[in-house]
Amino acid sequence: MRTLTLAKSGLNKLRSHQLELKANDFDDSVKPLTPGEWCLFSATSGERWVGFVNPLIDEKFACAHALLARPSDETGDFSAEAFIRDRLLRAFERRRRFAGYETNARMFYGATDGLPGLLVDVFSNAAIIQINTAGVDRYRDFIRRTVEELSRVEGFFLDNPKYREKESLPTYPAKAFPELAVRENGLRFQIRPEVLQKVGFYYDHRENRLHLMNFLGRLAVRPTRGLDLFSYSGAWGVSALQSGVDQVEFVDQGDFGVEVEAALTLNGHQGKGKFVRADVFRFLDDAIREQRSFDLILCDPPAFAKSSLQKPQALDGYSKLHRKVLKTLAPGGLVAFSSCTQCVGHAEFQKNIADAAQKEGRSLQLVYAGLQGFDHPVSSLEDRANYIKSYFYIVE
Repeated sequence: MRTLTLAKSGLNKLRSHQLELKANDFDDSVKPLTPGEWCLFSATSGERWVGFVNPLIDEKFACAHALLARPSDETGDFSAEAFIRDRLLRAFERRRRFAGYETNARMFYGATDGLPGLLVDVFSNAAIIQINTAGVDRYRDFIRRTVEELSRVEGFFLDNPKYREKESLPTYPAKAFPELAVRENGLRFQIRPEVLQKVGFYYDHRENRLHLMNFLGRLAVRPTRGLDLFSYSGAWGVSALQSGVDQVEFVDQGDFGVEVEAALTLNGHQGKGKFVRADVFRFLDDAIREQRSFDLILCDPPAFAKSSLQKPQALDGYSKLHRKVLKTLAPGGLVAFSSCTQCVGHAEFQKNIADAAQKEGRSLQLVYAGLQGFDHPVSSLEDRANYIKSYFYIVE
């Protein structure tokens, strides 16, 4: 294994647990390395870390990832495959501490679980593996075999060019996916491979949907008319139906009518919901014009920004969306506002909602504040991996 000498800047980063390094964080040039090469990162003090490097990445971005949060004395006989297997095993065991996460969960969550760029989502009948870093991609076949052993279902790669192009990774021919069978909080869903979004199913809101079910069950008078915006396969709306809501409209611009109907049938709610394929903003404009209202609105849009440079546009988009939702919500209704935009923090998101309510002359009672599920672990609210926000309000 080749050794790279750390510059002072790189050593300071690693000592403060910043595990992403740039080319100028090394005294040695990274150019002679092959993409994804595993190396020792060594300091003159004798401290050493294991990591991998991709010299093809633009110098503005992190080209190296250290894999140990502290110096290791075990680097002499280091085996990348043994390390990867250990990290996968630990991640699977960590999920299985929690009831309901034994399967049908995100079983590996990138750098949080020790391998930057690796995501593994496991379903009842398949495991979907996404790899976005060259150092991990070198061991893709070993990872697939290990995931299959641990999950006891067949593994499939989802090579998304959009995420792999930064590391100049190829897109390999994909094996045909099966229709995914999903279980969450006692509910069942099915998703056709041709309409998959991201890695298949948004497990990250599992605890928030469970709280929705529990909260609705505690209301003296339950909502009757529900609206699930950006519905995808219908997880939010079906959770509401499971807790006694009479009817739910599911709205998404994607072709998810089959998924929603399957979810209604699988969970015994035939006839209680309908799917509307439409742009959500236009749907809300039509509802406002027609003076249609709902006493439960579930609003979980896709990310409005991919980087902090797009944050102003994202906040503007949220403001427009939140105002339209509040105009459509009946007095005394319950709304669940959610966000997966990483660069918009919790305080900014709450302020955006409060400002929208003020402009619409509505008063808010916050009844729940939620994060991501236990299979998307974070160390603090400030953790970069902490991207899910979900707030429930009663609105007068």
